Amino acid sequence: MKHLLILILISVVFRFSIAQNTAEPAVLIPKFIPEFIDFSPDDMYMVLENENQYEVWNMESPTKVLDGKYAFKLGRYATGVSIPTGSGYFLFGEEGVFMTIDYQRNNTAIKAFSLIDGTKLWESDELDMGVTMAETILSTDPYDSFDATTEAKQTANNFFTKDRFLDRLINYVPEKHAISLNGKNGLQLVDIRNGKTLWVQKEFKGGIGELLYEPHENKLLAITVPATDSALDELITVPEVKALNAETGELLWSVAYTGEFVPGYASLIQNTLVLPYLELTLIDIETGEERDGDIKERLKGTRDASRAIGGIMALDKALNGSQSQAQDNTGKYNRLIPRQLYFDQNGRLCYFTTFNDKGKLGVGVKKGYLNIDVHEDKVEVEKYSVLDNQWTVMQDHLSNGVFYVKSSGNMNRTIITAIDPENGEVIFETEKAKNSADLAKAFNPFLVNQDRIIDIVSKGIYIFDAKTGEKLAYSETKDLGVGSVMFSRFYDEGLILFGTKGVGLLDFNGEVVASVPSKNVKDCVVTNGEIWLLENKKFSRLDSKQGKTLEAIEFKQRENVFISASGGSFVRVDPKGKELFVYR
Repeated sequence: MKHLLILILISVVFRFSIAQNTAEPAVLIPKFIPEFIDFSPDDMYMVLENENQYEVWNMESPTKVLDGKYAFKLGRYATGVSIPTGSGYFLFGEEGVFMTIDYQRNNTAIKAFSLIDGTKLWESDELDMGVTMAETILSTDPYDSFDATTEAKQTANNFFTKDRFLDRLINYVPEKHAISLNGKNGLQLVDIRNGKTLWVQKEFKGGIGELLYEPHENKLLAITVPATDSALDELITVPEVKALNAETGELLWSVAYTGEFVPGYASLIQNTLVLPYLELTLIDIETGEERDGDIKERLKGTRDASRAIGGIMALDKALNGSQSQAQDNTGKYNRLIPRQLYFDQNGRLCYFTTFNDKGKLGVGVKKGYLNIDVHEDKVEVEKYSVLDNQWTVMQDHLSNGVFYVKSSGNMNRTIITAIDPENGEVIFETEKAKNSADLAKAFNPFLVNQDRIIDIVSKGIYIFDAKTGEKLAYSETKDLGVGSVMFSRFYDEGLILFGTKGVGLLDFNGEVVASVPSKNVKDCVVTNGEIWLLENKKFSRLDSKQGKTLEAIEFKQRENVFISASGGSFVRVDPKGKELFVYR
């Protein structure tokens, strides 16, 4: 789950929870009452914050490493809007650096401290970043507490920030122990250990949506986006992929792309960059040229049309604002589903798209499957007309050697089609789910867990056999008593469904394990055979196998409890905020 679980409990909860750990707690005395407590991915460090100041503690000692004040209020207070002014931090575990960033539209001040002894390593107010770029590249709520993509990235590299705007605006390159900032002086690569500017690329214009590092070629691949979300900038800026020498910053090549940038969607596969934003483009990262083969040839007839669509999308966004972001302008995918490319065991791209009877891609009404060698730009397998024109693809997914495609069709129904990625043959097609296409756009993706497909639709939950497509169970949402399902997640015994009226537990056979009335669930964690739920004024403990409520407490007197993502650190703040009790 998240890097932080905030549980507001009364003392009886503390006694129960802490009883599992017989060690005496360490008692820490902070200078201020913390509103937030965060933990590094490895549980080594703890960061206390309120809107004006911070403290960093070593959890093994435990001792305070450093403390300080922010120039501006914390950026994490914003919800889904651009932040022209704010403060936040990065914690880099591998380099042992804690970095604070105070930012305004035209200025950025950075201070870096040692996580060993708290000494200041360096500071600079000469660096800059494109703050307004946040409006362009944040297509979803940056404070979504179930953002697994960011969690996985931070866990892998042992760095952390709670400010999602900083996470987008400043790109961390762990292989170089550096961060990149793109501001009025151009693109800068800065060593986070000493603040040294490794290079500046003054010709670099526009904002950066994503920065990829390719170690064999020692190149940085910057996927650019418009610097602001103004109508003029959207229309005149040409989004590009720019390759730079990672040692010198030399601009090596650039390639334009069409479509709206989607974070994490581009894929770097050995020496090929796969760009799928509006049309599929395969780039040789050594030369910066599009690979000359099947995909390039078959897309020739649609390139101009795609670019026109890209301009229309920009104009639509400028005229209609954020409402256009929730719509699927291409008619291909529901944008509420995180996009991802899938590659089979041979490293070939599994790609479901539209084409006509003359083989032109991106046109026509037939939907079919392609298996593509991206390095040779060669279509190895082509299966024409898997779905006809009544179906619109909503989601695809590769799991256990099967490529699944979910589509919506007439009469408000959906189906899931299973395809053998090696030969394109249809393995099965599920029955048409009733009342399944959520017209409110609160679409939930289907999930695959071992031998089960769990398909969540607006009226209920289907469970299918993942190998045969046989329907094993169907549970109506109303029987769960959770209202409209907003999102879901797996745990060892089944599925947790978070709805507008409650939380439901469903096992992999489709049996309702439990239904817990709840409103505004703030967070959830599964630990030691239990599920813990936090609401505004209630805390519940459930048995994860039987769904039995072990404890449900409503409270008025408030104490704060913070638990790290790993569950290895447990911190209680006393009611007056003067002491922290740390259990490990």
